[in-house]
Amino acid sequence: MVQHGDQHVDPEVLALLALGEPADDVADAGQRAHLAACEACRTEVAALADVAATGRSVTDDDALVDPPAGVWASIHAELGLSDAVRDLPAPATTGTTDSGTTDSGTTGSDTTAPVVPLADRRRRYSGTWLAAAAGVALVAGVAGGVLWGGRDAAPVADPSPSATSTGSPSAPPELTVATATLDPLPDWPDATGDARVEEAPDGARSVVVQMQAPPTDGGYREVWLIADDLSGLVSLGVLSGTEGTFPVPDGLDLSTYSLVDVSEEHFDGDPAHSGDSIVRGGLTGA
Repeated sequence: MVQHGDQHVDPEVLALLALGEPADDVADAGQRAHLAACEACRTEVAALADVAATGRSVTDDDALVDPPAGVWASIHAELGLSDAVRDLPAPATTGTTDSGTTDSGTTGSDTTAPVVPLADRRRRYSGTWLAAAAGVALVAGVAGGVLWGGRDAAPVADPSPSATSTGSPSAPPELTVATATLDPLPDWPDATGDARVEEAPDGARSVVVQMQAPPTDGGYREVWLIADDLSGLVSLGVLSGTEGTFPVPDGLDLSTYSLVDVSEEHFDGDPAHSGDSIVRGGLTGA
């Protein structure tokens, strides 16, 4: 049972809101009132919504990258696990053999799951199931690999002592290739912001956004790249707090998608731009 007052909103409810479920359907009046007044709960929903948006952006071209051994070693030490599980767990494989049988022993024809209407699935799985699935996904991401939307991920930095600074050459710094001053829209006269595009030595680009704007009762902020003729837009993710770094999709032409926009969004299940832009500015070469 969810308690209000000094208690925060149940994490299961926050997860459902982040997935786009209407607030009236998953939260009672007390929870909605708490969410409107509690910055911590709104920040949590925004962070979960960012994870959900990343999950929805996954394509067949995305890849899993094995983490370095130091990651598992740190987890092993932190949890105080036994020596029996000191080695990095091997990833599970379910590939299909030449005979049509998967590694798990089932035939390829038996692996097709029946189609279940989305509405039925929402009714069948409770918030507890969603929270458990999120926990499994987190553990799988740490132990089995790191998923990077849109391109192969760069290897995760190894936190073991051998990867720390020992006099070996450090990685080349990222280069700022474009900047933008983010001007407030008429409904947000007190908002300010700026953005810059950083390019790594391997060519990977990211947009770093900083914004100060008055808080609102609920909702979250989302960062977009918009075509200069307003003919298209690309969501980069949810801005949690006042600063965030967002990978630029491979192949996106920043000379066309040159407007950086931060919008006020609502937990209404609609992934489209709300039309309520807080700040916006055009990128220019650094």
